[in-house]
Amino acid sequence: MKKYIWLGIRESEILYTDFIDKSITIFGKNNKNLQNELKKTINHNAIKNNNIINKFYQMNINKCLELNNNVKFMCYSQIYNYYLIKKSGLLDSVICLNNQKLVKFVHDKFKVKAFLKEDIPILKYTIIKGEEFEYKKLAKQFNTNELVAQTRNCSGGFGTFIIDKNTDIKLNKKENYMITKYCTNNLSINISVLISNGDICVLPGSMQIIEKINNRLMYKGSDFIAYRELISKQIDIKAKQYAYIIAEILQKKGYRGLLGIDMIVFEDDVYLSEINPRFQNSSSIINKSLKDNNLLSLQQLQYNCFFEKEIKLNKFDINYCTYINEYGQINKTFNINKIESWDLNNKISKYEDMSYISTDVYDKSILLHNGYKIGNK
Repeated sequence: MKKYIWLGIRESEILYTDFIDKSITIFGKNNKNLQNELKKTINHNAIKNNNIINKFYQMNINKCLELNNNVKFMCYSQIYNYYLIKKSGLLDSVICLNNQKLVKFVHDKFKVKAFLKEDIPILKYTIIKGEEFEYKKLAKQFNTNELVAQTRNCSGGFGTFIIDKNTDIKLNKKENYMITKYCTNNLSINISVLISNGDICVLPGSMQIIEKINNRLMYKGSDFIAYRELISKQIDIKAKQYAYIIAEILQKKGYRGLLGIDMIVFEDDVYLSEINPRFQNSSSIINKSLKDNNLLSLQQLQYNCFFEKEIKLNKFDINYCTYINEYGQINKTFNINKIESWDLNNKISKYEDMSYISTDVYDKSILLHNGYKIGNK
């Protein structure tokens, strides 16, 4: 079988797949990673670093093509890599890409919620410019003391702010924000789905580990064990039904491949939070479980979605959870033994604030075993 080169964020994304031969990533121990080139780790979510990252990808893509101009690439994020790939004229070298207009639409949190509001429950929201933000007025409008402000294309918590009367934060005056009520004691869940021309596969759900850091709601990991223990059968059925409905609608619009769907469980109902048209941080632990069960990896299944091959999977459980370590944050330690640590590069000693360090893997639940206050509060 022909193997491919992975364009991704972390080397761990291909740790449990035989479908990928080599990788070009920002983090990890592989030869082609940005950490080794810079001799330091940068915050890949910071806009100021986009040019550095794009130049790194471009240089290494060109090196691969010089060695073999028939090589093919697969991308972690279609939206992240699309501009770079199109600019360099490499579209013919990349497999498993949806239409760019469709990818941008799915990635746009404002547009996709407006589009799906008749089909999926969505919390009340309003969209305003940063310069129009008035806490007292909006708090009264939403009958709450805490508000969430989210940018159009934020990721991992960067661009998602929690604001109360004491918050000292200045929103970008010219940027648009989606304002919603902060739901106290909500549960944040994620479900991945695979979409082919004739089939939809809904994967096991996870509870997201969300922490309040510097007035942001930051994603810190995935707990699949806690999802099975804490999410009722009724809510699980409802969440997966909504995930299937979303996948079916996007399937009709032509979307193929992997999707990550974030939802909020609040007062015995499930609400759409956002859709990510890409692999996710939790994809690596899903891959580990697929390999445990002798099933195809997500990369292989992504390929199958686009080339009309089988994507049905036997039922399997995911008995792991993950926790992300980032520089400059109080990274928690837990009273359970970690079984693996991914992407830790011991050659690096310089880190930008909030830059990624590693992902720890556990075979016991973080949320159930460490006195975590469930519900982000």
